[in-house]
Amino acid sequence: MIRVSEEQRRIVGEPAFVDRVVFHFIRYRHQQIDDITDRVLRHRIEHGLAVGRTYGLTWEYSLTVFVAHMMGINPEWHLQPALHRALLDEALTPDRRMDALFGQVTDDDWEEAAVHCDAAAYWQRIDATAPTGEE
Repeated sequence: MIRVSEEQRRIVGEPAFVDRVVFHFIRYRHQQIDDITDRVLRHRIEHGLAVGRTYGLTWEYSLTVFVAHMMGINPEWHLQPALHRALLDEALTPDRRMDALFGQVTDDDWEEAAVHCDAAAYWQRIDATAPTGEE
């Protein structure tokens, strides 16, 4: 088995993965991103991937779904108590937890997650840290 170091992933793999997630949003979720620039979209995706990784997520699918929930439901959806517990459920591997969410939480939990924080204010804070492209 070939092992890829964190440094190798960061230098080579991560930009390509982010490109794939950006393409996913442009192709399938354009209604969620019509009002933001490509630079901001990329920054939000990079931020969401970092948040998703704090839960131990590693699969591209799981990370993409996590970010899609941040952008489509609420950027802090994962902090809603029932969802948060499910994302930390040690009975499953981290990546399997994303699929298991739908069987473990209620519609009310998802509705609560949708208003967990002021999404506009959250993204405004994140967007303020986006690189300007002048570096």
